[in-house]
Amino acid sequence: MIKEIFGLLPERERRRSVWIALAVLVRAMLDFAGVAALIPLLLAVLKPGSSRPMMLLLCGGVLLFVVCKNGLVALLARVESRFQMRIYRDFSRRMFINYYRRGLLFLKSKSSVQLGYEVNYICYTFCLCVMAPLFRIGGEAILVLLMITALVVWEPLAGLLLCAVLIPLAVVYILIVRKRLRAFGREELEARRKQSRTVVEAFRGYAEIEIAQSFGSSVQSFDQGMDAIVHSRLRMERYQLFPQFLSEAAIVAGIALLVGVGRGDVGIMSGVFAVAAFRLIPAMRGILNSWATLQNASHSIAVVADGIADPDKELVAGAQPAFTFERSIRLENLGFAFPDGSLLFSGLNLEIRRGERIGVRGASGSGKSTLFNLLLGFFRPTEGRICIDGRELTPANRNAWHRLVGYVPQEIFIIEGSLADNVALGHLPPDRDKVAHVLEQVQLKEWAEALPQGLDTPLGEYGSRLSGGQKQRIGIARALYKEAEVLFFDEATSALDSRTEQEINEALRALSGRYRELTMIIIAHRESSLKVCNRIFDLETGETVVNEE
Repeated sequence: MIKEIFGLLPERERRRSVWIALAVLVRAMLDFAGVAALIPLLLAVLKPGSSRPMMLLLCGGVLLFVVCKNGLVALLARVESRFQMRIYRDFSRRMFINYYRRGLLFLKSKSSVQLGYEVNYICYTFCLCVMAPLFRIGGEAILVLLMITALVVWEPLAGLLLCAVLIPLAVVYILIVRKRLRAFGREELEARRKQSRTVVEAFRGYAEIEIAQSFGSSVQSFDQGMDAIVHSRLRMERYQLFPQFLSEAAIVAGIALLVGVGRGDVGIMSGVFAVAAFRLIPAMRGILNSWATLQNASHSIAVVADGIADPDKELVAGAQPAFTFERSIRLENLGFAFPDGSLLFSGLNLEIRRGERIGVRGASGSGKSTLFNLLLGFFRPTEGRICIDGRELTPANRNAWHRLVGYVPQEIFIIEGSLADNVALGHLPPDRDKVAHVLEQVQLKEWAEALPQGLDTPLGEYGSRLSGGQKQRIGIARALYKEAEVLFFDEATSALDSRTEQEINEALRALSGRYRELTMIIIAHRESSLKVCNRIFDLETGETVVNEE
C-alpha cells in the first residue's frame, strides 16, 4: 500500500516526502526525549534523602524542556499538515481537470453527483484518512520502538516482557478486523453517494416530485441511506474501541509479569515501567486506531489512482495552431457507433458552406444531437471524418475549433452569477459595453435595463428567474459576445411556445442579415423551427433539400 501511495505522488512531492519522513522521525525522537526526561525526576522523587529544592529545580528544568519540545513538535506537525493539504489540493484539482477532459461521452456515462463527490470528498478522505494515519503510524511506531529498545537496554527482562504482551495482541487485532474495516469503508462510501444523489434529485426535481406527491419516496430513500451510514459508522466505532482495551490490557499484563518475575528494586522498575506506559498506551492506541482508519478509507486509493491518471494525451495537447474557417465544413462518409457497438448512422456526406443556414431534420433517436457532438469534436467518429477547410477535426485541434463556434442547446446553462457574467461566461471581467451591445442584438436591451441591478442582476440558481425565450437569447448573446463564426442550435426552440419561437427565428434572420458570413447549423423537430434555414439535411435519408420558405 505504501508503494502504491508513493507512486501516486507527483515527482516534486516525492522529493519533499523524504523531508516529511525526517520530520516524522524527529517528532518521534522528541516524544521519546519527553518521556525520558521524566525518568530522572522519578528517580529523584523515589530516592531517599533527595532535597526538596533540588527536586523543584529539576521539575522546572523538565518543564522548560517539555515546553520547548512541544513547540518543536507543533512546528513539525504543521509541516506535515501542509504537505498533506498540498497533496489534497493537487489531487482534487487534477481529478477535476481529468474528469472534464475525458469528454462528454465519459461525463454522460457517469453521475454528476458521484463525480463531484469523488473530486471533493474522496481526495480529502485520501489525505485525511490515508496519508495522515500513515504519518501517525510511522511516528508512533518509531516512538514505541525507541521506548522498547531503551527498556531492553536498561532492563532486558522488562523490555522483552512488554514485547511478548504487545505484539501478539496487535497482530490478533489486525487479523480480525482488517477485512471488516475495508468492507465497512466501501459500504459507507456507496451509502453516502446514494444519499447525495437522493438530496440533489429531490431539490432539482421539486416541481415534478411535488405534483406527483412522491416526496415520501425521497424521504424513504433518504432514511434508508442514513440508516446505512449510521450502521456502518457504529460498527466502525465499535472496532475502534478495541485499541484502547488492548493497549491498557497489555500494559497491565506487562506490569504484572514484571512484578512476578522481575529482579532488583521492583518499586523503581515498576515506576519506570509506569512512566513508559504513560506514553506507550496512547502510542499503541494511536497506531491501532490509525491503522483502522487507514483500512476503512483504503477504497479511496483506487478512486484517486483512477481519477488522477492522465487522460488521452491527444485531449491535453498544448499550444495549437489557429483554426480558420474560410470555405466549408465537410462530412465525409461519417459514421458513429456507441461503445457497446450499436450503430447510430453511417455514410453521411454533407458540405456546409460559410455563411449558410443549414437545418438538420430527423426523428427522435436518429442521432441529431450525436451529429452535433461529432461536429463540435466532443465525440470521435467511428468511421469517416469531419474536415474544416480541408483540415480534419481531431481531439488534438478541437480547442482551436471551439474558438470559432458558439453553441445554443435546448436547455441553456446558466451559472450562479450576474447577467453580465452569464453573457461573458468565463471571460472575466466582462466587457460591459460589449455585453450591452450583444443584448441589444438579441432584443434583450430593454429587459436588461429594467432589471433592478441592470447587468449586475443575479439570475438565480440555474436561471430560475428567466423565461425560456430569455434563456435562449442569452445563449445566442454568448455566441455573439464570443464573436463566433459558426452557431450550433441544438433543439434550441423546441421547449418554447410558437410566438417565442417565431421571435427567436426573426432574431436569427436579423443576425444572418447583419453578419453575412455567419454560419448557422440548426437541429429541430418542428418544421417551423427550420424556416430560417437555406437548406435542410435529412439525417435518415442523407439527402439535402433547398428550403422553399
